[in-house]
Amino acid sequence: MYQSYAIAACRPHERFDSFRALVDDVFCPMEIDSRRSVRDAFDARVDAVNLGSVKLVRVATSPLQVRRRPQDLAHVSESPYLVKFQLRGESLWSQRGREVHARPGDFVIASTAEPYSLTFRGEYEMPVMVVPGAIMRRLTPDPDQFLGRRMAVEEADCGLLSSFVAQVVARMNQLSQPMMHRIEVNVLDLLGAVLTARARSRPLTHEQWLAQVKVYIQDHLHDRGLGPATIAAAFGISTRSVHMLFETEPATVGRYIRAQRIAACRRTLEADGQTSPSLTDVALSWGFYDLSHMTRCFREEYGEPPRRFMLLKRND
Repeated sequence: MYQSYAIAACRPHERFDSFRALVDDVFCPMEIDSRRSVRDAFDARVDAVNLGSVKLVRVATSPLQVRRRPQDLAHVSESPYLVKFQLRGESLWSQRGREVHARPGDFVIASTAEPYSLTFRGEYEMPVMVVPGAIMRRLTPDPDQFLGRRMAVEEADCGLLSSFVAQVVARMNQLSQPMMHRIEVNVLDLLGAVLTARARSRPLTHEQWLAQVKVYIQDHLHDRGLGPATIAAAFGISTRSVHMLFETEPATVGRYIRAQRIAACRRTLEADGQTSPSLTDVALSWGFYDLSHMTRCFREEYGEPPRRFMLLKRND
């Protein structure tokens, strides 16, 4: 869902305080500071879209300084990572005693679990991805190693990710819900690839491999070709290795994929309430080749076909 925050509609002397309160709500508690001369003529634009598990927020303001202080850390139960893309202007960002000078096209990763500071000496525009810690750790086992590192636009993969995010925010108010899901999958794939290419060499545990494969499966349920071979190709491992990851699991990789698809179909049917979605569309959208295949799997999993499930749900 897209949302634009009407800071410009506030009276000029109220805009700074309105923006400061909004930042606490959209991101997390932090200190926002600006020179008095700037504050009296402060201007800001903030709009956001929830892609799914990830939120994408575009921020553009007059010069200011942001500090995530030790006393701010106790005010949130979850501490997401912020992937900050410098779209326009420049910034100085510091965390763990490391300082980064970010220029247009660069991006940095900040942890909201620790203090940091961010300074904008001029007007700027910065899209920020709010990524839950669990998702970031599935992309890379040790995300904190990237704190205080500049992801440079001149490096091909970093520049590609920054360019993709810039294209998304330019059209964020026009995106349909199915497109948002696709964008989230693609942007996380790109971010994961960038981090994997730069991660310190440290072998993953069995549990870490399995967690990453399961995230990949969830993100690619729409792909009808999803299976051990495509997973192996995505991770650069053998098909046998994929099967071995699931040897200690209750289900094989194939059965796990099928179970996740069926669960996704059920969630879709439950979410659509009285609208009676096309069962064929639901089946195809979650990677089944046809309705009969989905119906057979649905009955095996839940003891009744999806059409009867919908009828019973409407009569509840």
